[in-house]
Amino acid sequence: MKIKFDNIVKFFLISSVIGAAISYSKVYLFHISLAMLILSYLYLNNLKIKIKKLPTKLHYIFYFMFIWYFFSLIWSINKIYTLEYLFYIICGLSIVLTLVYYNDSLNKLREIYELLGSVFIFEIIISLLESFTNFRLPISPFSSYVVYFGREIKYDESLPDNIIYLLRHTPTGFQWNPNNLAVTFLIIFSFFLLHKKLKMRLFGVGSLILLIILTGSRGVFISLLTLLLVYSFLSIKRFIILIAMSILITLSLCTLNFSETLEDIGFLRLKEISGSFDAVKSYLFEYNDRNGSIGIRKQLIRNGLEALKDSYFMGVGGGGSKAVNEAKGGVVGRIASMHNFWIEMLVDGGIIFFVIFISWYLYVTWKLFYINIVSKNKELKYYSQATFLSMISFPIGAISASSVIYLFPMWLMYGFSISIINIWILEKWRKKNANINTW
Repeated sequence: MKIKFDNIVKFFLISSVIGAAISYSKVYLFHISLAMLILSYLYLNNLKIKIKKLPTKLHYIFYFMFIWYFFSLIWSINKIYTLEYLFYIICGLSIVLTLVYYNDSLNKLREIYELLGSVFIFEIIISLLESFTNFRLPISPFSSYVVYFGREIKYDESLPDNIIYLLRHTPTGFQWNPNNLAVTFLIIFSFFLLHKKLKMRLFGVGSLILLIILTGSRGVFISLLTLLLVYSFLSIKRFIILIAMSILITLSLCTLNFSETLEDIGFLRLKEISGSFDAVKSYLFEYNDRNGSIGIRKQLIRNGLEALKDSYFMGVGGGGSKAVNEAKGGVVGRIASMHNFWIEMLVDGGIIFFVIFISWYLYVTWKLFYINIVSKNKELKYYSQATFLSMISFPIGAISASSVIYLFPMWLMYGFSISIINIWILEKWRKKNANINTW
């Protein structure tokens, strides 16, 4: 029985959503499926690489990204970290290329959307079970079974019982880390917000708001509010929907106190989220050397920017920002990741790469917004508007995670964005040729 290459592609994309949820130590199902994808492609094409011409070259940014970081090995302050970073980029690049080359029609785009949407819905259900029941994915860092998967429990078992209880009911889904899960849910939020089916819209929006609050991710919560604000400005009628969203947020908050066993969790998470705006104020306007989350993050940034200046703004090499912070020692030394993806990109890649990538990001975001305005295809409008909102809100939300370079849903977002733009251009070409043929 022969396995179709299309099915291998789909299996690979599913594994990119599942991520660390099926893994042993640092080996994921994703890595195995990537190897299968590459080998099957080479086998079917007699060991030759056939590159199909695409309507745009927007995916070239990721070729450039790999090449830039590869050459940064020359000046990298930690070549091992740079090689590790290159591996992360290869994994992300494989996701983007698979999406943009496979999605050569609206039918295929719809097929992938429905397939990955089903997997994300399953992740939402898993996350709800982790939050409100004793169920926990064995691979979760807060599961006592995680040691059987070549990993360590990510909390000190000598902590007070109420803190351990809180952690064991903090959702991690497929993404291993609560902040990574929150960023993932931020990326997919707009697809539920704009869904044509009311039941799916209510389920998705209500569940995601609740789960984002339960992760305690303040940055993602701020991003979520930003997304809703931008969404409301796109149409006056949507102010009514925004009010409905506010009601759902309120109901989600009330749900946290839905039973006595969850009362402590609800109180602590609400306390964290309620401090979101104070955290933003402190992050932006206060010089803060405290050992708290904001103080540590600001010190990490200062360390990185000093190293960037010392490198004559060429950057310290892929992953080098981690080495910079490790060298500082103390509290900050134990937390080495930059905890701000954009500063990480600036410090690692240097100002030239940073400006080029941000310009690409802004162009793609604008193009999605433009397609939403001019396209007469309702389905394409839905995809473009939902992805536009994801791209708009992502920059703030990404700051919540220690790093998103290895967050596969981010790469799915990039690949989906480019696919939409390519398909929109293809649709225009087809209509133009159809009009010529009628003459």
